[in-house]
Order: sequence, then C-alpha cells, then structure tokens
Amino acid sequence: MRTSPSKSPLSRRLAAAVILPGLLTTSMVLVQPAVAATGTVTGICNGVVNQLAHRGNVQENLLKAAAKKNADIILALQAEKATLQSKADALTADIAAADKTLAAMDAQATQLDKDAAAAQAEVDQLGPLVTAKSGAVAQATGDLAALRSQQADVQNALVPLQEQLTAAQTAADGLKAQAADLAAKQADNAQALAAAQAQLEELKQSAATATADVAAKAAQIQQAQTDLAALSSQAQQAASAVSAAQLQVTQAEADLRTLEAAGTTAAGALQAQKDQVAAAQQTLGNLQAAATAATNAVTDKQGQIAAAQSDLATLQGDAANAKAALEAKNAALTAAQGDLTTLQTTAAAAQKAYDDQMAKVNAANAQVAALQGQIATLNGQISSKQSALAAAQSDLKTLQDNAASLQSQIDAITKQIAAIKGTSEEKKALQDLRKSKSDELALVNNQIADKSTQISGLQGDLATLNSQVTALNAQLLTRQQESSTLQQQAAPLQASLTAANLAVAAKEADMAALKAQVPGLQDAVNQANAAIITKQAELTSVQNQLPDLQKAADDAAAAVTAQQQTVKGLEAALPGLASDFQQAQQAVTDQKAVLESKNEALTQAQTDLAAANNAVQQKQAELGALQDQLPALQATVTAANTAVTAKEVELTALNNLADSLALQITGLNGQVTAKESEILSLQTRVAPLLQQLNQLKGDISTAEANLAMLQGQLTGLDQQLSAAQQKLATLQAQKKQNTADIKAQKDVVAGLQSQLGTVQQQIRAIDGTIALGGCAA
Repeated sequence: MRTSPSKSPLSRRLAAAVILPGLLTTSMVLVQPAVAATGTVTGICNGVVNQLAHRGNVQENLLKAAAKKNADIILALQAEKATLQSKADALTADIAAADKTLAAMDAQATQLDKDAAAAQAEVDQLGPLVTAKSGAVAQATGDLAALRSQQADVQNALVPLQEQLTAAQTAADGLKAQAADLAAKQADNAQALAAAQAQLEELKQSAATATADVAAKAAQIQQAQTDLAALSSQAQQAASAVSAAQLQVTQAEADLRTLEAAGTTAAGALQAQKDQVAAAQQTLGNLQAAATAATNAVTDKQGQIAAAQSDLATLQGDAANAKAALEAKNAALTAAQGDLTTLQTTAAAAQKAYDDQMAKVNAANAQVAALQGQIATLNGQISSKQSALAAAQSDLKTLQDNAASLQSQIDAITKQIAAIKGTSEEKKALQDLRKSKSDELALVNNQIADKSTQISGLQGDLATLNSQVTALNAQLLTRQQESSTLQQQAAPLQASLTAANLAVAAKEADMAALKAQVPGLQDAVNQANAAIITKQAELTSVQNQLPDLQKAADDAAAAVTAQQQTVKGLEAALPGLASDFQQAQQAVTDQKAVLESKNEALTQAQTDLAAANNAVQQKQAELGALQDQLPALQATVTAANTAVTAKEVELTALNNLADSLALQITGLNGQVTAKESEILSLQTRVAPLLQQLNQLKGDISTAEANLAMLQGQLTGLDQQLSAAQQKLATLQAQKKQNTADIKAQKDVVAGLQSQLGTVQQQIRAIDGTIALGGCAA
C-alpha cells in the first residue's frame, strides 16, 4: 500500500502563493471559475480550485503538476511576448523613420512655396524690362543708319585730297629714308657709346668690389679660427658634467627600490583589512537593500491598489470621449471629400487656360529667334562688304601712288628730251621710254577708274544691306513687343493656376490629416476598452500580494541590525594600518622627487654636451668654406682689371664715328624741311576731313556695339522671362507631386500606428495571463 506524506503547512503556503491567488481571487471578483489560455491548462487550474473549494486542501501530486504546467505556460507566453515586443520595437522604429521622412517632405513643400513666389516675382519684373529694351533697340537702329549716310558723304570729299597728299609724301619719303638711315646709324653709335661708358663704370666698380671681398673674406677666416678654439674648450667641460650627473642618478635609483619594497609590505596589510571591511559592508548593503526593497514593495503595492481604482474610473470616461471624437472625425472627412472635387475641377480649367497662353508665347518667341537669325546673317554680309570696301580703297590708293610716280617719271623724261637739240639716238630712246611710261600710266588710270566703280558698287550694296537690317530690326521690335504682351497676359493665368493648385493641395492635406487621425481615434477607443479590462485584473492581483510582502519586510529589517555590529568591529582596526601605509608611501614619493631632480640634471648635461659638439662641427665647416672661397675672389680681381683696359680702347673708336655721322645728317635735314612744308599744306586740308571721318567711324562702331548690346540684352531678357516662366511651371508641378507624396506618407504612418496598436494589445493580454500565474483571466 502506497503511503503519501502528510500535508505540511509549507506545501499549503506554496499552493496559495503560486496557484491560488490568481485563480480564486479572479473567480470571486470578476467572472466564473478561471479558464486557462490554452486547453492543456484548463483541467489543472480547475482541479486545484475544485479540491481547495471542497476539501480545504490540495493533493501534492496535483499541486506539483499545476506548478509545472503553469511554469511551462509562463515560459511560452514570455517567449511569445518577446517576439511581439521585437515586432513592436521594429514598428516604432518604422514610425519614427516615416515621421522623419514626412517632416522632410513638409520642409520641401515650404521651400517649394518660397521658390514659386520668387519665380512669379521674377516673371512680373522681366515683362516691363523687355518692352523698354525693345524701344531702345529701335532707336539705336535709326541712329546707326543716319551715321552711315554721313560717313559716305565725307568719304567722297576726302578721296581727291588724299591722292594729292600721297604724291607729295612719296617724294618726301625718299629723303626721309636717307635721313632715317643716317639717324639710325647715329642712334646705334650713341647707344653703343653710352653702353660702353656704362660698362666701363660697371667694370671699375666690379674691380673695387672684388678687392674689398678678398679683404673681408680673410677677416672672416681669422674670426672663425678664434671661435673654433673657444667652442672646443666648452665641449670638454660639458662631457665632464655628464659623467658626474650619471653617478648621482644611479645612487638615487638604488635608494628608491629599497623604499618601494617597504611600501609594498605596508600596502598589503592595509588592503587585507580593507577587503574584510568591504566584504562585511557589502553584506550589510545587500541586507539593507533587501529590507528597503521589501518595505518599498509593501508601500508600492498599497499605492498601486489606490491608483488602480482611480485609473479604472478615468479609463471608463476616456473610452466614452474617444468614441465621440471618432464619430465627429468621420463626418468632417465626408465634407472635405466634396470640397476637394470642386477644387480639382477649377484647377483643371486654370491649367488649360495657362497652357494655351504659353503656346502663343512660344510661337512668338520662335518668330523673334527667326528674325534675329536673319539680322545676324545680314550683319555678317555688311561686315564682309565693309572689309571688301576697305580693301578696294587700299588698292585705289596704291594705284594712285603708282600713277603719281609714273607721271613724275614722264615729266622728268620730257625735260630731258627738251634739253636735247636736234635728233639723235638718245632723244629717240627717251621718246620711246616716255611713250612706254605713258602707256603704262594709261593702264594704271583705267585700273583706277575700275577700282572707283567697284568702290561705288560696294557702297551701294552696303547701303542696301543697312536698309534691310533697319527693316528687320523694326519687325524684330514688333515681334518682341508681341511676345512681351503675351507673357504679361500669361501672368494672371499663372496666378489663377497657382491659387487653384494651392487650394487643391490644401484640401488634400486637410483630408490626409483627417484620414490620418481616424485610425488613431479608433485605436484610442480600442485601447480604452482594453485598458478597463486590464486595470480590473491588475487591481485584483495587487490586493492578493500585500500580506506576503509585509512579512518579508520584517525579516529583512532584523538581518540588517545583526550585520551592522559585524561591520563596526572590522572598521575599528583600519586607522593603525592606514597610518603605516601612508608613512611608507610618503618616503617613496620623496625619493622619487630626488631621482627626478637627478635625471633632469643628467638630461641637461647631455643636452649641453650635444650642443657644444654640434657648434664645433658647424664652425669647422664654416672655416673650410671660407678658405675655399678665397682663391676665386682673387681671380675675380685680376679679370676685372683686364676688362677695364679693353673697354677704354673701344670707347675711343665710338667717339670718332659719332662726329662723322653728325655732318652727313645736317645736309639731308635741309632737303627734308622743304618737302615737309609742301606736305603740311595738304595735310592741313585733309586733317579736318579725316578727323570727321574717324569721328563718324567711331560713332558708327559705338552705335553698332550699342545696337548689338541692346539686341543681346533683349534676347537675354526674353530668355530669362521664358526660363522664369518654365521654372514657375516646374515648381508648381513639383508642389503638386510633393502634396501627393505627403498624403501617401501620412497613410503609411497611420498604417504603422495601427499595426503597433494591435501588437501592444496582444502584449497586454499576455502580461495579464502571466500575472495570473499562467491561467487565463
């Protein structure tokens, strides 16, 4: 027959502490007898409850089986809770990342609003500038045509006078060439003479400098030898100081090792006593902590009971408020959807009107670009004609110079023929020569006539091209004004489109905000209902834990009192050991200071020795370098004296040549003066016309540059206006896309928050089951 041990008070207390508080209290306060979270536990929990209810005690085997089953269930629930907690942490991280992305999108939306406003301001500013610049282009075109007409008149008056001036200048050029040749020779001789004198002075100075350098270098060598002897003596003294300092350091290190050994012994005795005190204090601390924890547990549990009762009433009120807020938010979302449909229709109409206007603007800009291309082509042709005209005028001048030269030759031959009396072979030869020159002159005159005709034709072509450019500039101005008008008309349409898109974006943002709030409100309702159930279970659990906590606090206080007496006895022996250790430590510290002082003296002596040896080496190198430089300096003195003698001989020859050239130049200058008087008279008549022509050329160049600049500025302003309008349209499209992205991101956040709420409810359900010892509430 099997015998079973009697039911001891310990086993009954174990049953009450592990299984029954959760089961019995729950069945009496909330619902019918408890049912476990899984089917495998129901029989054990109900069996323990039924035996305790009917017999007043529990069989030992049923109690052990219940404890084991509940422990297994609690482990499984804790593992499931850890998995859910990891999922909750991941969802929390995802929500934080999504919120960060949403904040970045909001910042981007704000920046896009600022950029769109700046682009609209730029469009409004560029419109009037384009109109004003078009007027300036028209005015510059008219001014350029008037200047070109004046230039043609002055050119026609200047040509005959230039022909006469050319003939006179040709005659003077020969005389001037001879005089220039002599003058060049005289200048070269003067330059050579001045250079020779300067070189002579430099050579004399170099000789004096080289002599002084030799004397100075000898003095430096003498001083370096004196310095070397003094530095060698200093190096020997520094070596003696290093040896003495090394002996003192060795003795100080031996003394320090003796004192450190005594300090180590004292430290060991002190540390052993401190270890015993620390162990006793640790035990005392553990007991005090346990007593404090037990007392705090009693106080906390009493506070938890009162707080749980208060929280339960609050949670019931929160649940009612959350349900009312959810219903109000759903009504607001329905109204916002109707408003959004109306705003989207308005935005679509504004977009179509703006696109139609921009198509007109682009067509006008294409016409402006075509006219600018035609003007550029004509300006290229004008430049080509002007180059050809300049070349023809240059050729005409050359032909006129040739004609003048031939005429001079014919006149000279005629004089020779008139001087010969009668008939002779010489006279006949001169007559044949004159006829040949006359025929050549006639050919040159025909070429001059042809070249003049070519110049007239080029001037006519140039006038025609200028007229065409003027007409095209007028058309360009008209097209640019049309483009400016169309762009200004597009501005109000752009503003309407912007306002409509902003209204749609704002309404979509409102709806997104409302939709994002609905899951949170629904979750708040669910959480409030779940919190009521959890708080009721929590209140029952803490009420059952209070008696055992009070007993544990009393036992811990008694253990603390006994351990405090043990610690006092150990601490009384510490002061004597500490005094011995401090004395040994101070002796070691003092000896270390002595050793440090000796080491510093040794280091300084070694540094002084190295510096002294280095100074000796440097001075020896310096003395060798000075001695090596002396022979070269002496050779420089000899070479400088030789060069001075040679340069003095060269200077005498150059002075003789200068006197001869001066006599020849004086004779030619008289002939040049007479011819220059004749040229001066013609230049007096030509100069005003040339000045006027140059002024007109400068004015035309300025006018052309101004016109090109104004046309370039107008083109640039048109391009800026088109770019600003394109930028504005791009920013508006980006704003619309950004608004849609923000809405999608808010939906993502709401979905993550909903998943997190579900996981947190599951965790709270598991915590409730674990708090009840493994049986379901």
